Amino acid sequence: MSEFLDYYSVLGLDMDCSHDQIKKSFRKKLLEVHPDKSAFPRDPEEMRRLLEAHDVLSDADSRHRYDQMWNIVFREELLDKTPHVTDSERPAARARSILFLLLEQRQREAVQRLEDLGPGARLFLKKHLTDDEFVDSCFLIGEYHEGISQKSRALEWYEDLLRTEARRQNHRPCYPEAVDRAKKLLLKKTNKVSDPRVSLEYLRRAEQLGLDRQSRGEVARKRARCYLDMGMKVEAGKHLTEAVRISPSSKALRELMAELGGYWDE
Repeated sequence: MSEFLDYYSVLGLDMDCSHDQIKKSFRKKLLEVHPDKSAFPRDPEEMRRLLEAHDVLSDADSRHRYDQMWNIVFREELLDKTPHVTDSERPAARARSILFLLLEQRQREAVQRLEDLGPGARLFLKKHLTDDEFVDSCFLIGEYHEGISQKSRALEWYEDLLRTEARRQNHRPCYPEAVDRAKKLLLKKTNKVSDPRVSLEYLRRAEQLGLDRQSRGEVARKRARCYLDMGMKVEAGKHLTEAVRISPSSKALRELMAELGGYWDE
């Protein structure tokens, strides 16, 4: 934590400063520390810190990520005079230490700390982080699990993110991607289970997230297969008819057409 730089202090600004204030302060400070503009030799580290502060704070996305870490490190009520907030045993500090590690792209460490909390880890984070922080944590943890092929665990985190966001009007930047990732995982899971009733539940959840035309055709085809496997040919025929209407040239439908015969409308 001691290595975390307060870029706002480097620029002589408050955290709620505007983009124009950042640009103006940077130009002013640059004249003060630039070796060609200063009458007295300056520490090269000053120039490095100034340029680094400008690079981070002048970009909206990087500033957003930095602000999250700034709040963790410098918020007085969380520091509680401990040298490392990640070493604190206070629940809020433990939760934010996980978020901090995630934001620093140290996902493996963050997930290990999370697993050390036991079965109620997700509820622990939800209780001790703000909604914004919890949503961002869900996305980053889901992304980590997806990256190491733990698809089911990734889906759990994405769907918890979506449940939290469903109650909010202004969604986090990660929300659209989380929706897309959850839909893809739900559709893929239907290929992994043998029970058609479980597959139908996954398809229902994917549909609730909103589907494009291609995905609607895929869902209709998979529903037709599920109902056929359950011996419900009339219901299967309805969904096959819908799948053919959406994707009439789909090769994946030919087998279903042959199996259902006259149970669907050509």
